[in-house]
Amino acid sequence: MKIFQNNLLYYFIILYILGAVATLANEPFSIFPLIFALGLGIYLINFTPSLLKTFVSGWVLGFGWFSVGLYWIGSAFIVADTYTIFLMPVAILLLPSLLAVFWGLACVSAKLINRNKKFSIIDIIVFLSLFEYLRAKIFTGFPWLMPSMIFSSNEYLIQVFSFIGSFSANLVVLTISVLPLILLSSFKGKYTLSFLLLIPIITLFFSGIVRYNSKTLLQSSNQLITIVQPNIKQKNKWDLRKRDQHLNKLVMLSTSNKDDIMYMNNIIIWPETSFAGSIPGEIKLLSDISKKILKNSKSILIVGLLRSDESNLFNSLVFLNSKGQIIYRYDKTKLVPFGEYIPFRKHLNLISDFLPQKDFSRGNLNPNPYLEGVGNIITLICYEILFTDDLMNRISKNTNLLINITNDAWFGKTIGPHQHLALAKIKAVEFGLPLVRVANTGISVFVSPYGEIISKIPLNKESAKTFNLIPGLKNTLYKTYGELTFVLSILILIIINKTYISNYKENLFYEK
Repeated sequence: MKIFQNNLLYYFIILYILGAVATLANEPFSIFPLIFALGLGIYLINFTPSLLKTFVSGWVLGFGWFSVGLYWIGSAFIVADTYTIFLMPVAILLLPSLLAVFWGLACVSAKLINRNKKFSIIDIIVFLSLFEYLRAKIFTGFPWLMPSMIFSSNEYLIQVFSFIGSFSANLVVLTISVLPLILLSSFKGKYTLSFLLLIPIITLFFSGIVRYNSKTLLQSSNQLITIVQPNIKQKNKWDLRKRDQHLNKLVMLSTSNKDDIMYMNNIIIWPETSFAGSIPGEIKLLSDISKKILKNSKSILIVGLLRSDESNLFNSLVFLNSKGQIIYRYDKTKLVPFGEYIPFRKHLNLISDFLPQKDFSRGNLNPNPYLEGVGNIITLICYEILFTDDLMNRISKNTNLLINITNDAWFGKTIGPHQHLALAKIKAVEFGLPLVRVANTGISVFVSPYGEIISKIPLNKESAKTFNLIPGLKNTLYKTYGELTFVLSILILIIINKTYISNYKENLFYEK
């Protein structure tokens, strides 16, 4: 390891590359073996002597992971004129820099509790997972691009989330990533340690395989759902000269089914801000549209739009019945920092001319809607699907469906929409609920409680698809116990680590 430690520039470049390469294990590439690059980074940091170098090393590894994995955020500054392009470097550099601080602090924390030992790999894994948990919670939270996301693209691996959730799965992924390095190392007792680490992982994977292969064949109900993806470019979305054209397209797609389907119970879902207007000012136009589309008295049209209330502006969705009446309204409660509101706006006077002049307001949470033939529904707008705590607070034993409307047109033909879909699939598996995800473009799907994509409209494709609703599962282990599974997973790792260390004195960690 001296070759890396003696040349810091070379060492940091290697760490950055390792973090960057590891992101290719995620959607849409899903090259699973590349996650071992992250393990090599952790392995190298284990030998970093000083706390300062440890922090910088963890930060550089994290910066590689986040800067490459989140580059697509810069696309929002190109696809439309809402933001000035001069702020794009700030977004694509500042956000990864801040997120990487969590990784730097995690590595330092691991060394602080283990400063007199030469083996801190397990401690680094534990603290990285703990700081990923913190990253998802504090400063409004941003649980995007966690290492566990790599499991989302495999029908067997994704079952892991039904048992232990995303945060515990971070422990699993990070442990797997370092196992080959431990086996190739000169640590004494490396085979014993690897065996102890593999036992719970193999048990978990085997349980996932059994779960998927023995899954209940869910009986489709008579309730139909239609997802509508208009594929409207972001730069044209708010062009009032084209609004009638866009609305006509949405209506056409919504009524393109066979006549016999049109008269059955149906929930037709339009994406986030698909109605390029606001209520209550344009409630008559919206009402006329719903009466034109809905041919069955029990059918519902769900529309994403803006809502104004005195001086407040909300990102909302509404349920409309065949009479054109709004029977349910939901205002987004989890706003995107710098996308829907500007944090610390009063302190940013120097760049105020480059920022949106008005913030969205945070909505008040209403009781979940209940529809006959469907049950209790949780409605989510955009990246609200990422936040486990919010879902836990809203879910009940009668909840049978997740509806997530979004607009990923901001991110063009990048990896962003694929990552967003991956994260949404994880929530369907964690809670054992079917998920209907409807995007303006990229990517609209119907996902089963087992994470299977039953119906899909690909990125940048204009289409509508109708399918029968399937029920949710009665329960999942994670839904029942929540983050207690995370605590238990950490305890298992700590016990394994303590067992290993107690059997091998510090001066015997390396074979002569």
